[in-house]
Amino acid sequence: MTTYDDTEANGMNERGALLDFPGADELATAGHVEPLSERALARVLAEVEAAVATEGVTGGKVAVATVTPIRRLTGRRRALIGLLTTAAVATGVVTYANSGASSAGTGTGTGTHSEARANTVSVFLDDISTVAASQSASSGKYWRDRTTVGDSYISQSMDQYFVINGKTSKKGQHPDWQLGPKDLDWNGLNQLTTEPAKLLALLQTPPRPKSISPFDQAASLLTESPAGPKLRAGLFKAMAGLKGVKLVGQVKDSTGRGGTAVEFAEAKSVGRVIVDPKTSAILEYTFTWTAGPSKGKVTHHTVLSAGFTDKIG
Repeated sequence: MTTYDDTEANGMNERGALLDFPGADELATAGHVEPLSERALARVLAEVEAAVATEGVTGGKVAVATVTPIRRLTGRRRALIGLLTTAAVATGVVTYANSGASSAGTGTGTGTHSEARANTVSVFLDDISTVAASQSASSGKYWRDRTTVGDSYISQSMDQYFVINGKTSKKGQHPDWQLGPKDLDWNGLNQLTTEPAKLLALLQTPPRPKSISPFDQAASLLTESPAGPKLRAGLFKAMAGLKGVKLVGQVKDSTGRGGTAVEFAEAKSVGRVIVDPKTSAILEYTFTWTAGPSKGKVTHHTVLSAGFTDKIG
């Protein structure tokens, strides 16, 4: 028969140790709770694994994972796991917490468990895909982006106009949007496949000269183009399939709005999008140079609102 060490000096028993977290009393008295779906359970496990992995980071190094009796967990970790469990069971909602990456411009982290992070970013983008697909389709003569700099209008013939401080000016043709080997105008977007696997295959096509990264291609379409709900949903899922895409977690954009950040690091730069998880809208796209002559330079494209309109101004 297996015997156990005595519990801590305060006399807490095994059950007490297990339920020693905020909200445990409410959970214990809630009665019968329907079991979590496999998808929800996967989300909870990914979050707990990421949180525990983050807890194990010390001095810039990741500690070796060990199985620890619950009663020996630190109060902070016990509370953390308790909060995640209670939230998941009581509401079915899992917060996409910061997975150990920095909220600074480059977003370089301190060694979170890579597998947990990968699982989490995949789940998040899959959920955002569902949100995007649920948005109502609309149409108009122009696609308008309202930014912190001014308003941009793109016509169906790809003419581009800017309204800054109340003054309207035409700036010629908007460049086609790039998707792997394709250059897409407004009509091309409407004819593009919306299947995530096909979109991913296009994004992963070997780059042409002066191509932007696959992540930047997807981010540009999601941020600046009149892509419909189904195409946006497919792009989010395709983005999840790009190797190296990471979930940063909850951040604020340059205007103070909260959202969830996803980023992609290349040899000399980091691209980041901040997504509103309620609407799937891109709040901000950030490009940061991490090497070369422009090292440290950060470019923000902050979108206050975007949508179709029939007139300029």
